[in-house]
Amino acid sequence: MKPNRLLLGLLTTGLAFAPASVTAQTTPAAAPAKKAEPVPTTATAPKPADSVDQATLTSAVKLESVEVLGSRIRRLDVEGPSPVSTYDRDYIRSTGAFSLADFMNTLPQNYTGISSGRGSAPNELDPEFGNRTETSTPAFNLVTGASNAPRTSSGQSGVSLRGLGSGSTLVLVDGRRVAQSSIGNASTDSRQGFVDLNTIPLGMVERIEVITDGASAIYGADAVAGVINVILKKNWVGNELAASYKGAFDGGGLERSVTLTSGFSKKKLRGTVSVDYSDRAALKGDKRPFSRQQDHSGIVEGINANGQTVFGTNLLLNWGYPATVQARTGTLNGVTQPGGTPTPVALTPEGFATTPPLSAFTGRGPVPPNTGVFATQQRRGNTSQFLDLIPSAERWGFGTNLYYALSPKLELSAGFNYADIRGVASTQPPVSTASATTGFGSFASIVPAAYNPFGQDVLVGMIHYEFGGVTTSTHSKSYRAFAAVKGSLGESWNWDFSTGWDQQYFDRRIRDFNGAAITAALATTDDSRRINPFVDARAGAPSQAARYEPLARYVLNDGVSELSTAELTANGDLFAFRGDNVKLAVGASYDLNENANRSLTPSIAVTPIDVVTRAGGRRQSYASFAELSVPFFSKGNAIPLIRRFDLNLAGRFEDRDDAGTATVPKIGFSWVPVSSLLLRANYSEGFRAPALTEYQVAQSSFNSTLLDPRRGNVSTTNVLTLRGSNLGIKPETSTTEFYGAVYQPSFAKGLDLSVNYYRTMQRDVIQVITAQTLVNNEVAFPSRIVRAAPDAADTAAGFPGRLTSVDTTLVNFGNVVNHSIDFIGEYAVPSKRFGRWKLRFNAAHTLKTLRETRPGLPVIDDGGDTYGTPDWRGSAAVFWSGKSWNASVFARYLSAFKSNLAGNALSALAIPSQKSFDVQTGYTFGKGIIRGYGKDLRLQASIGNVFDEQPPFADTVFGFNGALHSPLGRTYQLSFIQPF
Repeated sequence: MKPNRLLLGLLTTGLAFAPASVTAQTTPAAAPAKKAEPVPTTATAPKPADSVDQATLTSAVKLESVEVLGSRIRRLDVEGPSPVSTYDRDYIRSTGAFSLADFMNTLPQNYTGISSGRGSAPNELDPEFGNRTETSTPAFNLVTGASNAPRTSSGQSGVSLRGLGSGSTLVLVDGRRVAQSSIGNASTDSRQGFVDLNTIPLGMVERIEVITDGASAIYGADAVAGVINVILKKNWVGNELAASYKGAFDGGGLERSVTLTSGFSKKKLRGTVSVDYSDRAALKGDKRPFSRQQDHSGIVEGINANGQTVFGTNLLLNWGYPATVQARTGTLNGVTQPGGTPTPVALTPEGFATTPPLSAFTGRGPVPPNTGVFATQQRRGNTSQFLDLIPSAERWGFGTNLYYALSPKLELSAGFNYADIRGVASTQPPVSTASATTGFGSFASIVPAAYNPFGQDVLVGMIHYEFGGVTTSTHSKSYRAFAAVKGSLGESWNWDFSTGWDQQYFDRRIRDFNGAAITAALATTDDSRRINPFVDARAGAPSQAARYEPLARYVLNDGVSELSTAELTANGDLFAFRGDNVKLAVGASYDLNENANRSLTPSIAVTPIDVVTRAGGRRQSYASFAELSVPFFSKGNAIPLIRRFDLNLAGRFEDRDDAGTATVPKIGFSWVPVSSLLLRANYSEGFRAPALTEYQVAQSSFNSTLLDPRRGNVSTTNVLTLRGSNLGIKPETSTTEFYGAVYQPSFAKGLDLSVNYYRTMQRDVIQVITAQTLVNNEVAFPSRIVRAAPDAADTAAGFPGRLTSVDTTLVNFGNVVNHSIDFIGEYAVPSKRFGRWKLRFNAAHTLKTLRETRPGLPVIDDGGDTYGTPDWRGSAAVFWSGKSWNASVFARYLSAFKSNLAGNALSALAIPSQKSFDVQTGYTFGKGIIRGYGKDLRLQASIGNVFDEQPPFADTVFGFNGALHSPLGRTYQLSFIQPF
């Protein structure tokens, strides 16, 4: 959707260094727009396209007006009733972010700490995300929380304003909708739709606008929690090369980026080209002390509700490397326990490149309090060297746009963007148990007497070290194109017609283990294919990786999503009213959304059979909207305590051929009682239509055993249970109330203070309700319960017929509530005696977060838990510049959580608060380094997490909660910007 164009005049590039020119703020609206500050002589001042002289062509500059989110109506002197924050490219650079998802995670209003459920957002940096939906085989390592499941979020990241989920936050690029992921959010029951932020290269971003208010009436579906509008680079003259290098003092996770931007302006034609590249190295678990040791049994996790000290869990796998050996029957030949007693279990010695002699094996006795001898847990395995705390990634981006002025009132434009994103994430290696049979996640692991030193058939249980970790490789490609024409009519009216096309490909390949094939690999007569479990690859044994490769099974998932759009908008003055003008914006749009995805899952068998499933969908949407601003009081008729009062009305109608129609209103006001204060409020309704992927959850059925409360809570077996999508699901609906104030005191020039309060309720949420819960609440869901006709005994007892089936396909039920408040401030110190100083802070405070999504159960209060937004999250920064030097300090804070239910089930106790500090300094070579070479070169150096704050302990195999905290520790970053 195309936001209105707010003419701000010529922009400046800010101070002589990146951080001091940030505009990350809630745009003040209490007074007329401020004049731009003078541009220092060390910075390059922007010029309009028709006044660029030859000297300017030597530097990259930013031209003309910007687009501002939040309203379709042009406003030159006052903001509307919704809060908008704008972050320019210099501020983005000052945060040290290397991807759009990285930057969004620095904003207090964004929360991606929920690893599963409707409130989640895909997060490629969270090693736990998505693991609940797919598991590898063997699946039973007998250690809860030590899953070797693939990372289904690899290569993709989303955004979730106020923790309401990635499906409730609308993401735009240059004001236009973009295609959602073809596979949906793997960590939600319904596979909610979301926009993958990784398809938008950060180096090509000019600025980011964020509206944190419900905006469905203006921008359509999904804008329940707000809108993220990413503005790409355009309207440049000259060239700029920017590069950055970021590393951790403790190693791992190295990041690099380089961006080249070039633009021209010649008479009526201007254009920009931008190329971006970045990559990131993996960070392995054994490179950090908190994830290196997976036995947490000696670590205090916290105090439970009963006041008892709770320790962590031993998350070492129940099998290790090299193999643990067990006699198939009886005891092992030639091996005894300490003291000489025969034993059925022995440990293969470490450090042997060839099969060790019988005397080197260590016999093992009973493990108290066991009364027998068991192979399991005799040797436990640490897998930290395989685990990626941060996965590797490589990204390319290209963008170009052209603008041609047919006349002073008519302009044509077109653009194209491309992105290529690749990533690899590794988890734990597969495990085989010492088993002679197949079942319960185990497969026969028999080594015949001919191929072991014991002279008898033995069983081996082991981590398959040489197979390596289960890996997830992803490859995304994104193509975006647009064409537009805009013009003006009369003195105030502007119109814009645009068409857009967006196509995204996503490919995911999981290299997993076919456990069923291990039996043959241990017993084959072919020496070139047989696996020897008694050698230690770490001791220089000949590699068996090629022998393991036939045991790999590749789970494939790919898809394509495509979005075609057309939109016509117009806005201007409608008529004069009380000394000002009533303003109107109207528009209509058409969207065609298509997707198709395919999954290929080989069976777990000696001879695998590929199971292929396909899904696809198509949706057409028509929409129209109108927005009206009525100035009851303004400069011409102001009275005491009402210097300005605007009433704002908006409404939108959408018709989707698969999800019905929706009409949503929005009403609000802006009131300026005194020149330094703005009060504003609005009420809006919203909706989130099911994404195409929510209609494509595979249909399946299975038998359940359920308690039947209408038949005396008797246990009923073989109840057919259905699950999957439901073509009858309706859009979720929502209401949002917003109240805010902006204060610019006259006694403190340069000070802007804002407070914003939000109260949002989502209704009819799309979810899965368990079969037992449905049966327990049959009165509320009569169509989902099927019973047999009652027999004579049932009739005599007053019972209904026996349960035969329960429908657990997606359903609309329940409410989600969020109440929160933001505090935002900025102070530009007027005095320049000691250089230029700017201070800013941004804090989000959660007042209430509730879930009422299970019938018959009380409302769940997620306050203080990771399943809800944090109690407090904030950032503060100080920027300084003087002549050619600059410096900045960032402070960030995340409050404590009383419990951690959103992550691993074992890690349910409190997580303490965390704070971190970043410092940055830079220098601009205004006259060049040597003989004019390197003119206007800007060098920056920064230290992130100065005090090396470590992530708080969480009882996961990773040792911390990756959704909340970074494992990098103290970092350093070097960057430069060279205009030419």
